[in-house]
Amino acid sequence: MILIGIWCLTTIIAVASVLTAGQHSFQRRILPWSGGILVGIAAFWVLPAIAAEQGWAPSLAGVLGVLLLLALVDRYVYPICPFCAAGMHTHGAGESEHEHSHVISLAWPLLVVGYLHSFFDGWTIGLGRYSQAATALSWGATIHKIPESMAVGFLALRLSHTRRAALGAVVLVQVAMASGLVLASEPIDLRWVSWGAVAACGFLLLLGFVAAQQEWRAHGREAAMRTVAPGLLGCLLLALATRALAH
Repeated sequence: MILIGIWCLTTIIAVASVLTAGQHSFQRRILPWSGGILVGIAAFWVLPAIAAEQGWAPSLAGVLGVLLLLALVDRYVYPICPFCAAGMHTHGAGESEHEHSHVISLAWPLLVVGYLHSFFDGWTIGLGRYSQAATALSWGATIHKIPESMAVGFLALRLSHTRRAALGAVVLVQVAMASGLVLASEPIDLRWVSWGAVAACGFLLLLGFVAAQQEWRAHGREAAMRTVAPGLLGCLLLALATRALAH
């Protein structure tokens, strides 16, 4: 029931994003806050869970390696952050969308990639029952999916000619997510779960850092710290509380 609820919530958010795509102020306000939460989930929940199973040295090396690789792709190939791809980040006084050389240039091929991404999101969210690392990863993927669903709706409308076509694209994306949730219910080798947790941890860190970086560029260091800090501190305190209760 929880998985069905997550799917319904992300579907509602994506549809609402299509219907209100002309009003981006809300999305832009919550983006930096979600960045702090993503970094907090990755640093205080997913990474310690991975380290408990694999050790700190290999876990840190794997996560940092993935983070570096994704950062290079994001910088020189194409933005991994869906908000960056959609051009939804707030721009500062000295920054314009024109300066983002790799803002959306592909249409339906990008949505195909979005379908695949959504499938693996669903698969990751459905892994929570397998291990401690998988549970932490599932929560991280769920939190990541909520703001991303707004970007899905905006992307679908921007790359479509009509709202009806955009809503159809959203339906296909959510069907892909549902397929991933169903696949995760099948038996799976735990080694794949562990490697997937390492890759996803680096991915969540990158998304969080990108959100903080964009806020820094737009409004300065202090504004970025104010918006990111609540998510980080909240995740840290919650992680410490849950570990204390577990012992």
